[in-house]
Formats: sequence, structure tokens, C-alpha cells
Amino acid sequence: MADYDPACPFCQRIDNRDWEQDYAGTVARFEPLNPVTPGHMLFVPMWHAEHPSAEAVRACMGYAETFAESQGPDFNLITSSGPAATQTVPHVHIHYVPRRADDGLALPWTGQHR
Repeated sequence: MADYDPACPFCQRIDNRDWEQDYAGTVARFEPLNPVTPGHMLFVPMWHAEHPSAEAVRACMGYAETFAESQGPDFNLITSSGPAATQTVPHVHIHYVPRRADDGLALPWTGQHR
């Protein structure tokens, strides 16, 4: 596990302090470049970690869950591992996606509701 990968866009954002808040100096929170709903956030370990990394996932999920519960009752917490699972940045991260009735965001397991 390397502490920093200069080719990683998340490592670059962390190094540039382009994040909103960190959790105990271990996890950064920031808005993705293309949020899918208002309030969409990413929770990223402040060291470069790729899947599988139970330590990184635990740290990020813990902070994401605490944050999500403070925001409201309806949300998704999502992580993906590998290109076939739609992971585009190979750095562990958790998506917090706040949800609202009829927000129009359909996830693969919900089917297309119209």
C-alpha cells in the first residue's frame, strides 16, 4: 500500500486539500466532479488504497454512515471494486447519495420506475 499515487485523481485532491472535511485525519469527504444528486459526497481514505483493503473500506464506511445518518433518513452508501463493477478510480471510496421520493435516480437493482 503506497501513501500517495501521483497518477490518482483522489490522491491529487487530497494532496491539494480539495476536500471539505476529514475524519480523524484518515478519511476525506468531498463532492464528486459529476454528482448524481444534490448532496452526493465521496468518502476516501487519505492514503492510496485499492480494493481489497478492509481497513480502508471500514474507515470510509464508518465516516460515511455517521455523516449519512446526520443528513436524513433516505440515502444510498455504495462502493464498487473493479472496472466490471463500474469503478473508474482505483482508490477505495464510498459514495453517499441522498435520496428523495421521485428524484429520478434509478439504480440497477431497483429497475426503471417511471
